[in-house]
Amino acid sequence: MDSAHKMEHITGVILAGGKSRRMGRDKAGLKIGGVTFFDNLLGIMRRLFARVIIAGDRPDLERPDVPSYPDRHPGSALGGVYTGLLMARNEMIFVSSCDIPFPDEDLVRYMISVSRGFDIVVPQTANGLEPLFACYNKNCLTAMQRMLDRGEYRIYDFYPDVRVNYIDMEEHRWDWKRALLNVNTPEEFDRIKGNERAHILHHHIQAVRQ
Repeated sequence: MDSAHKMEHITGVILAGGKSRRMGRDKAGLKIGGVTFFDNLLGIMRRLFARVIIAGDRPDLERPDVPSYPDRHPGSALGGVYTGLLMARNEMIFVSSCDIPFPDEDLVRYMISVSRGFDIVVPQTANGLEPLFACYNKNCLTAMQRMLDRGEYRIYDFYPDVRVNYIDMEEHRWDWKRALLNVNTPEEFDRIKGNERAHILHHHIQAVRQ
């Protein structure tokens, strides 16, 4: 997508301020197919949005056109989303954590297309909500600030205070188990790498047979 067709009304926000304690190393630098999770997500964000920022004190991940902003409330995903929303020039952001190896660009586009009239658009699956792969409007800032001031950090606890469009992933065509997969432990990462090799091999064999 060239610059003339990038979305100007939404800022892409990459959450990269977490400590990755269970993983034991920075999840942004994990690689699938020789590409880091961060670079893969950044590529999608750049194709979609005219402006992309990083929520988290990550000068190591910055690009000339992709600044990073230290968390205003360090130590929680809620604080990261709050920081991204506060620093965005636009009224709405699309936010994703950088521990998602296979973000679906078409799913992002769809979520944005159904965001009109809502403060949040969030996927809902059989496993629950995915609040770190979602759209947020600046109308959320007041409710988020109240939670942070009280020392409450479960991100979806403020949802009843705003207008939310819950996207039932079971009703749509996306492979949500893949698109919303996140990696938290070395064991999960090893399993994902093995599954991805099998996935690539399967598609290669199918292409050869056609």
